[in-house]
Amino acid sequence: MTKHILLLEDDLELTRLIVDCLNSEGYTVTSAYNAARAAQLFHQQSFDLVICDVTLPGKSGFSFVEEIRHSFAGPILFMTAQVSMKQQLYGFELGAQDYLLKPIDPRLLLAKLKVFLAQDKAPIVLNSELKQHNLRLDTKAKNAYLADTRLDLTTAEFRLLDALMQQYGEVVSRDWLFQHHLGKVYDGIDRTMDGRVSRLRKKLQGIDPAWNIVISWGEGYYLAYTPT
Repeated sequence: MTKHILLLEDDLELTRLIVDCLNSEGYTVTSAYNAARAAQLFHQQSFDLVICDVTLPGKSGFSFVEEIRHSFAGPILFMTAQVSMKQQLYGFELGAQDYLLKPIDPRLLLAKLKVFLAQDKAPIVLNSELKQHNLRLDTKAKNAYLADTRLDLTTAEFRLLDALMQQYGEVVSRDWLFQHHLGKVYDGIDRTMDGRVSRLRKKLQGIDPAWNIVISWGEGYYLAYTPT
């Protein structure tokens, strides 16, 4: 059966080269210019592998993969012009199989695809639930429950809570949240994330005051549970 690949890349010339190369080898490639279009395609079609640029207009490639990682068990390859160790570690944490440094020779990409798609693998069991004390997140359905009460959260608030739960008890940096949730660099002044944290904290404490989102000054935020 022909393997179907989702290519998320904003460089149109590189997209054309990759699509032509992979099509000539019998792969079916569907491309998207930005994360919003890729997300639409992802929910409309079935894919065997995702190739994703990191730096994109609007949402980053990391943000896109973060959204699909709980419902996609296939290989994910990131492409980037420059990559730091921190970026690589985060990409692998999201479930990426490899990083490709741009400019990429389509022949090298093809060789890597043949490795990752060479043989059928046993299905991966995806963990769609995060739980700490009486707080539970269903990451697939995008629902959160506290003390068996469903929290009324916006999409942005759910993503923030998901990030805090993923690193429960550890500081999630403000810089990281701005980059991956707002798609921009924190300038030291913008209080968008502080407002989002405040609203989420209020919703949690409205049901159980033992929960708190603590500000670690100069660093970020962490989720804490302190029962009385």
